[in-house]
Amino acid sequence: MTDANAQSFFCIDELTESKANLKRIAAVIEEQYPVYLSNKGTGTGAGRTAAAELYIAAIDIQSEFPKILHSLAEYDGGELYGTALKLSDAVKRFDFLNRTNYPELISALSSFADMLPDGNSVDAKAAAHLMNRIKMGYFPTDTEHVRLIKKAVRFPKSQVNILDPCCGEGLAFKTFSEGENAVTYGIELDENRGHTAQGNLDRAGLGSFFRSSIPFGRFHALFLNPPYLSCPGTNGSRRMEKAFLADTLPLLMKGGLLIYIIPYHRADESVCRTLAAYYKNLSVFRFRDGEFKKYKQIVFLGLRTEKREAGAIAEKIEQLCLTPEKIPLIDTVPEELYSLPEKETEVPYFRGSVFDSAELSEYLKTSDSLDILFEQAQLESRTRRPLLPLNLSQIGLIGAIGLMNGLVDCEHPHVIKGRVIKQKKTNVMASGNSDKTELREVESNKMIFNILTPDSYITVN
Repeated sequence: MTDANAQSFFCIDELTESKANLKRIAAVIEEQYPVYLSNKGTGTGAGRTAAAELYIAAIDIQSEFPKILHSLAEYDGGELYGTALKLSDAVKRFDFLNRTNYPELISALSSFADMLPDGNSVDAKAAAHLMNRIKMGYFPTDTEHVRLIKKAVRFPKSQVNILDPCCGEGLAFKTFSEGENAVTYGIELDENRGHTAQGNLDRAGLGSFFRSSIPFGRFHALFLNPPYLSCPGTNGSRRMEKAFLADTLPLLMKGGLLIYIIPYHRADESVCRTLAAYYKNLSVFRFRDGEFKKYKQIVFLGLRTEKREAGAIAEKIEQLCLTPEKIPLIDTVPEELYSLPEKETEVPYFRGSVFDSAELSEYLKTSDSLDILFEQAQLESRTRRPLLPLNLSQIGLIGAIGLMNGLVDCEHPHVIKGRVIKQKKTNVMASGNSDKTELREVESNKMIFNILTPDSYITVN
C-alpha cells in the first residue's frame, strides 16, 4: 500500500460506509420482495410487513445516493460519478410497491456497491489527487471572481465591519473592501501568510479561528472561503467547510451578508440545511470554467436571519448542487442584489489564538492600560503625607530607615539627619531569695536626630 493509500480521507471513509449500506439495503430487498409479491393483495401480516420493509428500503436508498454523489465528486468525479447519477435517477423512478423487476434492481445496486472504493481499494490516481490537494492546502479566491462577487453587494455610506476568518494573505479580502467605508478583520492560521495579511487588512490575528476571541453580532458581512481539506486533521472528524459555517453563525448581525465559497460537491445535506435554516434570500453561482475546473467552486450568498424550518429549500439546493452545470455562472450575478445593514457598531475586542506583538500594539492603541500604568507611576512619585500625626514610635521608625533625612522646607528651614546607635546598659538584679546579685548586660538601639538650623546645630535623642 502506498503512502497515499495509507492516508485517511473523509471521502474514502464515507464511501466505505455507503458501500456497506447499499449491500445491506440490497439484501433487505432480496429477502422481502418475494414475500411481498406472493402476499400482495391478500392482506396478510407477512405481506404488510414485507411492504413496510420495502418502503423503508426505498427511503434509505434514496437518502444514500446524495451522500455517495458528494463523496464520489470529491474522490474522482469521473465515470463513476456519472454512473452514480444515472442510478440515483433510476432509483427515484422505481415504484417499490408496483414493480416486479426487483432482481434487476438488486443486481444494479450490488454491482455498483462493488465498484465503490473503500479503505482497502483506493485508486492510486484518485488518492494522489487527494494527497496533492492536502499538500497544497491553501486555495485563495482569485481577485477577478472577488470583483464579480462584489458586484452583488451594496455597501452603505456608514462604516461597516467585515470579517474573513481564514483570510490567507488578505489579498482577496482587500479587493472586496477596496474603496468602501469598511473595517477589515481577518484570522489566519499560517504565521507567514498572517503577517502578510496584517499589511493588507485593518486587523489580522494569527492562529486558529476556533480558539480566537471575536465578539458576536458585530459584523456586517462574512467572507468565508474555508480550507477544502480531504482528511481528518487537528479538529478530528469535523469537515472544515461545515465547522466554519457553523461556528461563524453568531458573528454576523441580523441582516448581515454571508459569502460562502466551497466546492460544489461539499454542499451536502448538512451544509444546505444550515444555509436554508439561518439565511434568507439565498442564491448560488458557479465560478467560471477555468477556475471551476481547478477547484469546483461555487459561491452562496444570503442574509442572516432567525432560525426557521426550511427542509424543502435545503433539499432543493442540494439537488441543484449535485448537477453543477445547472448552477448559473457568476457572470450573471445581478448588481447590488444584497445590501449590507446600515447599522454602525464597534468591535470591542479582536484577538487571534496566537500572541503577536503587532496585534498587541493595535490592541493597546484602543486600551486605557497605558494611561493607568503611567498614572500609577505618577502616584508613586508624588509627595505623600500621612493622614494622621505620627506617634513617637513611628517617627523613630521613619528616621531609622532614612525617610526623614534632608532639607525640611518649612517656616523655619532646617536639615535633619537621623541615625541609629547601639548602646549597652548593665542591670543589677537580685538572684531569688539569696543575698546574691546578678549583673546582666542589655544591648538596645538608640535613635539620634542631628538638626542643622541657620543658627545652630542640635542633637536630639
